[in-house]
Amino acid sequence: MTATTDFITDTATAPVAAPQSAPAQTLDGSRLMVRGSQSLLGAALMLSAAGLWIAPGSDWSADLLLIKLVISLVIGFSGLALMQQGKTPRAPEVEIDTVRREVRLVRRTLHGDELVSRTKFENLNRAEMNGAHMILWGAQDEMLAEVAMTDPGVRRSLVSGLSAVGKL
Repeated sequence: MTATTDFITDTATAPVAAPQSAPAQTLDGSRLMVRGSQSLLGAALMLSAAGLWIAPGSDWSADLLLIKLVISLVIGFSGLALMQQGKTPRAPEVEIDTVRREVRLVRRTLHGDELVSRTKFENLNRAEMNGAHMILWGAQDEMLAEVAMTDPGVRRSLVSGLSAVGKL
């Protein structure tokens, strides 16, 4: 979690367009099933590409070797691509900006930071506070973020910002 305090002013950079509200996670297992099946299909394709060469009784004539090479390369690279696509994406980080009064979900990637969603405090459905933990719910009643606040100044700033718009 990253939180900014009230003394930070607005920067001169132009904001990046992002969806106003998007779920950070889904609670059903559909994404897990898709990623698992992609990985399984990718592994099967890669094994079948290797199996073309180790199959007993195959013909080793020159014209068939070229066809086997092309087919095994296409199947092997397709399997590798499916296995890479089936990897679990990195979870987004929560950034709470009390100056702009918004919650941003940012995913750190190799190509830079990717803004997943930006939600104003006014557009939140509700916020629940349990001790030092706060759960923020989006407009369609999806859980945007769960944050643990250990710094009392940050917690006080966030609670006052959410209370000012009537979400806490």
